[in-house]
Amino acid sequence: MRKVAIYGKGGIGKSTTTQNTVAGLAEAGNKVMVVGCDPKADSTRLLLGGLAQGTVLDTLREEGEDIEIDDVIKDGFGGTRCVES
Repeated sequence: MRKVAIYGKGGIGKSTTTQNTVAGLAEAGNKVMVVGCDPKADSTRLLLGGLAQGTVLDTLREEGEDIEIDDVIKDGFGGTRCVES
């Protein structure tokens, strides 16, 4: 399993770069998971068809501590797995 981190100062296109890279990898047949760490939760928005995904903390606040992994990981473009921390 390979792990790649994309980071840098705000406004330089990290989320856009991440989403396009992930889409390309998924189209090439790779299994890909995105863990977004941006407070705006932009890292997975395009992969999920423009929908904002709640964070793990949002889910815990709304549903309590008894949650399942599928409550926080969503399937996105090309079978990518998406989670916002």
